[in-house]
Parts: sequence; C-alpha cells; structure tokens
Amino acid sequence: MKKWSSDRWLSLVAIIASLGTLFTIVYQTDLIRKQQYASVLPYLEMWNSQPGRPGESYIYLLMNNGIGPAFIKEVKIHYKDSVYNHDPASFTFSVIKPIDSITNVSYSNIKKGRLVPAGEQMELVGVTKDTVNAPILKKWFSDQDVIQVEIIYESVYGERWSARGIASEPMKLY
Repeated sequence: MKKWSSDRWLSLVAIIASLGTLFTIVYQTDLIRKQQYASVLPYLEMWNSQPGRPGESYIYLLMNNGIGPAFIKEVKIHYKDSVYNHDPASFTFSVIKPIDSITNVSYSNIKKGRLVPAGEQMELVGVTKDTVNAPILKKWFSDQDVIQVEIIYESVYGERWSARGIASEPMKLY
C-alpha cells in the first residue's frame, strides 16, 4: 500500500471543504427562499361580528391576518349540496332575499381579480341597527351546516390557498 503524500491529503481536505461549502450554500438558499415565501404570506379568515346590542346587528367579515396581499381567484358558496359562484353579497340578494325578504343589507363585493391587502378587514355582508334582519342574516351565515363561503386566493409567489367557512384555518392547495 502506498503512503499518501501531503499533496494528496491537502487535495482531499480541499474537496471535503468544498463539498461542505456547497452544502451550506444550498441549505442557506433554501432558507432564504422559505423566508421570502413566508414574508408575503396572506392568511384569509372569515368571522361573524355582532357589534352593539345582541340581535341588533350582524356582519360577516373577511380579514387578511397575514403579512402579504391575497389575490382572489374564486369565490364560491356551498349551500344545500350545490355550489354557487357568488360572493356573499350576490348570494344574499339572489338566494336569501327571495326566501326571507331581507332588507337594509350593507355589503362589499369580493370577486376574482380583487386584491385583499395585508391587515385589511372587509364587511362582506351585514345589517346594523335592525332587530328584524340581523337575526335572519346571522341564521344564514353563522351556521356552517347551512352555508359555507369558500375563497380561493394566491400569494405573490403563486401559492394557492383555500379559506372555507368561519374561523377555519386556510388550507394550502399548491
């Protein structure tokens, strides 16, 4: 067996150091990529709000509690084994109003192409200071067995998420 010269040992140490450096660079690049994705993560949530006296007001809220904007791709309403391509306001006027004759509704439309900035809160549909219509709207939107609003959205890096129902955690689609 031949003895290794100091040149061979130095070459081997240089190769090992180079491989270690390469591994470190690849690992750091992966960490930077993950940090960039996390720094623009939108986090949409839907909530019930009942400001004022009980039974007098009801608001169905959408909030972006993330740190990046959400680009809306789809809005659907799941109701009685059917899926409606409506936002909550359109659903209120086309489905709820004919059934319950609801009036005095305030709303904000949320449709494909809309941007919800980080920290933004939107009142999707609501009734204030109305003891007749507030309980009707609450009955429809607060019971997850009756209606589920689903919003599909993307981050600035194209990650697609689905927020479905009240107080549910968004689910990453891809």
